[in-house]
Amino acid sequence: MKIRTILTTFFLAVTAFTAVVAQPSAVKNSSRSAFLLTAYNANGGVVATSYGVFTSADGEAVGAWSALANAARAEVTDLNGKTYPVTKLIGANELYDVCRFKVGANKVHPAVLATSPLQKDAKAWLVRSEAKKTIADEFEVEREETFMDKYAYYVFAYNPKTGVSGCPFVNAAGQVVGLYQASSSSLGSNAVDARFAAQLTSNPMAVSNVMFAKTGLRLQLPADHKDALLMLMLAAEMRDSAKYEGYVNDYLEAFPHEVDGYATRAMNKVGRGDYAGADADMKTALRQATNKAEAHAEYSRVMYQKILYSADTLFTAWTLDKALEESEKAYSMDPQPSYRHRTAQILFSKGEYAKAYDMFKELTSTTMRTGEVYFEAAQCKTQLGASKDEVVVLLDSAVAACNHPLDATAAPYVLARGQMNAELSQYKKAIADYNVYDTLMYGRANAEFYFARYQCEVKVRQYQQALNDIAHAAYIGGQNTPFYLAEMASLQLRVNMLEDAVKSSDLCLSLSPENTDALIIKGVALVNLKKKDEGMECFRKASELGDKRGDEYKEKYK
Repeated sequence: MKIRTILTTFFLAVTAFTAVVAQPSAVKNSSRSAFLLTAYNANGGVVATSYGVFTSADGEAVGAWSALANAARAEVTDLNGKTYPVTKLIGANELYDVCRFKVGANKVHPAVLATSPLQKDAKAWLVRSEAKKTIADEFEVEREETFMDKYAYYVFAYNPKTGVSGCPFVNAAGQVVGLYQASSSSLGSNAVDARFAAQLTSNPMAVSNVMFAKTGLRLQLPADHKDALLMLMLAAEMRDSAKYEGYVNDYLEAFPHEVDGYATRAMNKVGRGDYAGADADMKTALRQATNKAEAHAEYSRVMYQKILYSADTLFTAWTLDKALEESEKAYSMDPQPSYRHRTAQILFSKGEYAKAYDMFKELTSTTMRTGEVYFEAAQCKTQLGASKDEVVVLLDSAVAACNHPLDATAAPYVLARGQMNAELSQYKKAIADYNVYDTLMYGRANAEFYFARYQCEVKVRQYQQALNDIAHAAYIGGQNTPFYLAEMASLQLRVNMLEDAVKSSDLCLSLSPENTDALIIKGVALVNLKKKDEGMECFRKASELGDKRGDEYKEKYK
């Protein structure tokens, strides 16, 4: 019995030794390209571990997307125990659970990708390393399927593994043929062609894709400047400030001589109140940017935005005069209309309306003949005390300069013209403008707008339209709802909708019990409904609240 045990042990050892010897040396060498992939959450906890393989000497790699999909950060550990951070995502495919990414390493040992697929019954080795030792498990191809006309999807004979997602399969030559996938429908194992993972890319629009929005890792910026700038703009809309700041820094690193990266980072710092940091960024732009005129223009813009919209008074290095100086310097280097436009805007903010008006009018003869410029000229005229008729002419030009049919960009100018026509008692013209504005805003204007249109409609006796508008104003009016309800009750009383006037007054009083306008209107409506005692009680309450009209109406209807 003892001899049999010794022989059995000896036989197993020989079998294992034979398997190791049978393993091609190229398979073992391929482990130099494989790595352990570890993903962490924002608190530093491990959220996933898987594997992957380097595909280029400068640190490009492929692995399992599921490991990075919800990671705040990730790192790889190679055969020698060296650790490198995952710096950028290049592309991913959720269906096949593969991704391509960049690792922060100067030089790594890349794998060689197989150029032709394995056939049925061929051998493949699942290669990885642990504790600086190579582990290679032998598999046999049960079948090979083709997808996208050129890539292989492998199904292996029964040999399931766990915790090795993304691990590379290699052929006898040590070339990577695929990345491991645990089967979701069987006990077997699958692999996706490594060539498919290695060609994954993304475009500027991908930054808005929900798949990439979940991960804390950033996409690699496109090599083209314009595409990279588009990705940067889209990243700003994702409302992930930390991630967006990373994109801005990536952009500056990739395009250190472009002004827009410095200006974008400076505006981010302005938003955080770091004005000195923003100033330093723009001074760096003046030194580094190829287009010096644009650098001065952007410096002026960043300063001007801060001065207009920040209540800060402690940072005194930026002034309107300094912003004007930078704007004029930009125009002297390159007489672009946009630089002149900024100068005119700054002059307006300085109160130099006549100079600003002349510049705005001058710009209407250039490529900047826009609704905005005419509108700004109209504002100058208003500040200079020009007649309303003269202002309306400029607002007509502002609307005319917009694209037709009009879109939302024309809305502010149409509204301003409507308001000016209302001031000129041109109520039908005002209503026409208000109607256009309402259409351009898709019926989502504010309560003040609907109240303004209501007032014009009352003037021209369009009572039904007026009632509709004041009801809508009351519906969206927030804290001003009681005021709008009282106005609605007043018009209902005027057009003899007495019961409705009482209901609107009651609704107003439920929100604002001391609203004497509603009490007076309700009282008059009740008297006319032959409910004199109830009406007189409303007048009495108004008197008690200090409204003299209560006594007047009590006297009138006694």
